[in-house]
Amino acid sequence: MLLFNDYKDILLKKLKNLYGNISSNDIEIGENYGDLTLKIFKIREDPEKVLIKIRNEIRDDFIEKIELKNNYINFFIKPVEMLRTMNESIKQFSMYPNVFQDTSRVLIEHTSSNPTGPIHVGRIRNSIIGDSIFRLLDRYGYRAITQYFVNDSGKQVISLYLGHMRYHKNEKPSLENLLDGYQRIYRDREIDHSIDEEIKQLDERYENGDKELITSIQEVASIVLDSIKSSLKKIGIEISTYVWESNFILYGEVNRMLDDISTELKSEGNAKYLAIGDKKIFLTRTDGTSLYFARDIVYHLFKAQSFDWIIDILGEDHKNHAGNLDFVLKNYFDFESKINYVFYGFVSLESGKMSTRKGRIVTLNDLYDKTIEESIKIIRVKRPSYEDEKINKISKAIASSSIRFNIIKVNANKPITFKWSEALNFEGDSAPYIMYSYARACSILKKSKNYGESYGDYNEYERKLIKTMYIYPYYLKGAVDFLRPDIMANYMLLLSKTFNDFYLNCPIINDPEMNKRIKLLTTFKKILEDSSNIVGINLIDEI
Repeated sequence: MLLFNDYKDILLKKLKNLYGNISSNDIEIGENYGDLTLKIFKIREDPEKVLIKIRNEIRDDFIEKIELKNNYINFFIKPVEMLRTMNESIKQFSMYPNVFQDTSRVLIEHTSSNPTGPIHVGRIRNSIIGDSIFRLLDRYGYRAITQYFVNDSGKQVISLYLGHMRYHKNEKPSLENLLDGYQRIYRDREIDHSIDEEIKQLDERYENGDKELITSIQEVASIVLDSIKSSLKKIGIEISTYVWESNFILYGEVNRMLDDISTELKSEGNAKYLAIGDKKIFLTRTDGTSLYFARDIVYHLFKAQSFDWIIDILGEDHKNHAGNLDFVLKNYFDFESKINYVFYGFVSLESGKMSTRKGRIVTLNDLYDKTIEESIKIIRVKRPSYEDEKINKISKAIASSSIRFNIIKVNANKPITFKWSEALNFEGDSAPYIMYSYARACSILKKSKNYGESYGDYNEYERKLIKTMYIYPYYLKGAVDFLRPDIMANYMLLLSKTFNDFYLNCPIINDPEMNKRIKLLTTFKKILEDSSNIVGINLIDEI
């Protein structure tokens, strides 16, 4: 829960005393007119009479004026009151807005890609969305953690293991030889069909709980998983916990689940399935081995033991799976946890789809290194006096921030065609634009550190900056309500643009208005730091 002087909520309560049918949706954050705007279409009275009633009812000190325009009543909040609200919160709690700790325990499962190769551009959207939602909920006051479900079951991971045993058995497993073996085994399967039989036999041993085989597969999968962890860390993503899919087989959890619902299962040959209308949801194959759907049921029952709210980050191709899973959990099991699925559109290259098996990928490491390389070129032109150490530090911050922001700023539902030119764009709607705005504020504050701060009267640029900073909690709430971190990214662009308009039109150093503008700068700096942490932008005070 967010704690601040919520003038919208204060107004709503007073307006409901006059008109009981008014709801929160009738009051908007004003864009071109007032700071808050009430739509009065549903009020069956003359607008002028409505205005008079409202003026008589609302005489709060924070109101500057109330005006009628067509079927809208605009409320103007005193900028000094908005600024005081923010500064008192920052002074007392080191943040604006403050939060009340929610007791709900939230688990965000993200990434969870098969550990069969390095993480590539197509998969990092899952990771970035998941990590940003975690940071968002943590900021909002939830007790949140992240989890990676390590998919070390099934034919893909068995192929990784078999590829190593066939082509690199006498070598110590490494990311390079594992990936080589994985790609070779898929090529050779096209001409040597005995490989498919070998994979099938290994899968049966695995499903029967062959501890030695499962341990061996976990060992090779761990090497690939470590490379994924290392890559994600470069862009500020560290996952709280890891759960191995194979453990649910090894310790008999899958079989116990199947036994629990045995009376509900139907058979097609030896395969078992649940019937939902005309739909058959298979849990086992004809050879008795479990399908991923069965293991995912067990995993979600496991999650529900410890968490009140479960959030799964999934590609749009998993919508049917998620719908079936949701139905089964709620209709066949005592599943009480709240569950949300956040789906995202695919990321593709301009040259086509990405495939680890065929070796046609752009890895996160490739992208990160390329972004650093391009950043260094730009910094050397803009800041020729900088030493290499400083350039390297700045370029790493820009690389991590640019990759994350370029992906998170787009609504998750929309697919992305990955383009180098956009990812490495240092102008406009980008992380570097936000980072430059922050560096500007820091530079001025360094030069003015011996000066005081004060309140005062505010011009249009100052007023707009104050209002944009004040409405930060509403964006936070919207992002949490809809689980959309892109709302936060777009708020940061709005905040940075508003700040830059203020910066270009309001002189600060040695200006008569300096002290009141310093107060705006310190508030801006704090809010931008807070929002940047949510979307993963690494702010630095000098670029």
